[in-house]
Amino acid sequence: MSNFYMAITFLALPYYIWRTKRILKKQDDELAYKESKKWGDDFLGVRGKKIINRNEENYINLDQCVFVSNHQSHNDIFILLKAIDRPIRFIAKKELFTSKIFRHFMKLSKSYPLDREDPRESMKVLKEVVNDLNTSNANVAVFPEGTRSRGRDMLEFKAGLFSMLSRTEVPIIPTYIHNSYNSNLKTYIVSYGEPIYPKGMKGQALCDLAKDRIQTMQNDLEKSGS
Repeated sequence: MSNFYMAITFLALPYYIWRTKRILKKQDDELAYKESKKWGDDFLGVRGKKIINRNEENYINLDQCVFVSNHQSHNDIFILLKAIDRPIRFIAKKELFTSKIFRHFMKLSKSYPLDREDPRESMKVLKEVVNDLNTSNANVAVFPEGTRSRGRDMLEFKAGLFSMLSRTEVPIIPTYIHNSYNSNLKTYIVSYGEPIYPKGMKGQALCDLAKDRIQTMQNDLEKSGS
């Protein structure tokens, strides 16, 4: 993030925090969703960034789903907020929940803090995710690499995450964000793969299938010269 845009972000932050606190007091899910979208729209809009969605039909008619995405940049949360046309909760590293930029949004979106240093605590959080998926209409987004790759090549996916996701019938949507590590781009493409129905699948098999679908979308975009 350039110093100029960092300065804009911190100058605007008190306004967004004030708005978010007001909405949290009202406990209105529709207002919370609109505000979350505003975070994504404004963060990217002031930077002149646009989003192109591809194959939205793979999720648009599903009641709920889990978006499993590659992770190249700090922009990826904002890209998905702008791209996905429904409320989403993120499974994200716990540090974002104390970040000056992200913490209020994380609370607003009912996201889940994952402690990468504490496997037992992480398991509790993932069980909460599965319970919410099975008992509510929650939609969730997760970056199974666990951290930013900062380049085109994906890191290894965390198979343990998929072992937990196999305990739900909510379909997984493989999601590919194209070249978000390149901050000079003005347009980012987000592609959605066909749903994967995880119930009964082994965690490693589910992990491999999701990564393979995302890799295929990346290969197709690169071959097309996008």
